[in-house]
Amino acid sequence: TTVPLGIAVRDLTGDSVPDTLRLTGRGRTIDSLEVTFTITSSGRTVYEKKWAITRVVGFDAGRRVLSPAEHRRRLSELGGFFFADVKFMTPEQFVTRLHGSAPRHVSLIPDVIARDGPASSAPQLWDEMRTSGITVFEFSTGGDAVTTIGWSRTDQRFYRLLECC
Repeated sequence: TTVPLGIAVRDLTGDSVPDTLRLTGRGRTIDSLEVTFTITSSGRTVYEKKWAITRVVGFDAGRRVLSPAEHRRRLSELGGFFFADVKFMTPEQFVTRLHGSAPRHVSLIPDVIARDGPASSAPQLWDEMRTSGITVFEFSTGGDAVTTIGWSRTDQRFYRLLECC
């Protein structure tokens, strides 16, 4: 079973060419899907992230199983939530948001970038992102998990800027 869960077209790479962001679920049934989030730029997949989504929601004692109708509704609403306009922002808007919600994470952005590449170049990559006209994107794979990514023109790839909670 393949289920299209959402699509957005936005320029994340700052090259004035719209990129395609797509959420797709695949599995034997819709009750248990592997969700794939991809970003395609100029016909090339430049980012991919996968996770599972099932009818089980919540953690520990708060876990419950959604009814088939609740699960279908959740799947139909996922794309709108995942690709909401507030998830797309300039690097400065991202920093402003972090100052309000998690101020100590602002100074850690180069450390997060360094997890995906050479630590020595992480501060320069963050400086580049802040001045290159890119759009950063924030998403959640479920629960409290939040990831924000930004494009490096130099390296022609996305780096994580925040991976939290």
